[in-house]
Amino acid sequence: MPTTFSTPTSLRAPERAAVHHQAAYADVMDQISHTVHQLLLAALERAREQAGSPAPAAARAQVALSIRECEVLQRIAAGDSNKMIARALALSPHTVKRHVANILDKLDLRSRGQAAAWWLTQHPRHPRP
Repeated sequence: MPTTFSTPTSLRAPERAAVHHQAAYADVMDQISHTVHQLLLAALERAREQAGSPAPAAARAQVALSIRECEVLQRIAAGDSNKMIARALALSPHTVKRHVANILDKLDLRSRGQAAAWWLTQHPRHPRP
């Protein structure tokens, strides 16, 4: 029996549809990520204007986060929940919760959204996890 290899042109209709769906999904996720990034930057800028002082943001930029805290913060910025972060980094959800609390404390922020905005302003082209 001869061996056959599938190529994109020899895919059956359901397989072509699945490939098309995956590509469309990736495009939509990229668009959503870009939109969220822009919204977070705008919200951060509004918060700075309302505060009337850029000094706290400058002080936050000099805060030393641990490598693990940076990993957690990157995943927060990607929109992951604590449970998803715990699974991805092989941590307990409680440990992730502590990391998030430490991050917010070190950066003097009030929410995960503010932390995500801070991360995205510091690492605007950082690859997704």
